[in-house]
Amino acid sequence: MRLPRFRVRTLMLAVGVVALLIWGAMLGTRSYVYYRLARTYGTYERQWREMAVRDRGIPTRTRSIAVKWGPQIAEFYAPLAQKYRRAMWRPWMPVAPDPPAPVFGP
Repeated sequence: MRLPRFRVRTLMLAVGVVALLIWGAMLGTRSYVYYRLARTYGTYERQWREMAVRDRGIPTRTRSIAVKWGPQIAEFYAPLAQKYRRAMWRPWMPVAPDPPAPVFGP
């Protein structure tokens, strides 16, 4: 039985197919990472909003961190969650670095 001949064209096609598979795997991985970040930041936002509303209704907790800074912290996480939700569906696009976390003082 005769072995198939490997020509330059065949090898170029094989390299192209392997490159497409690697590129697809990289995009899939990147999309999953963005999904996890969007889910995490969305959860943080929701939890801070819920804690602020919950503690606002309890008279002994009106000075808690959640009441004082909860809405501002939630507003910090909201655009991050939205940014990563958008990036999850477009993993080939560049993503801007996250802004520094705000400093909340006394």
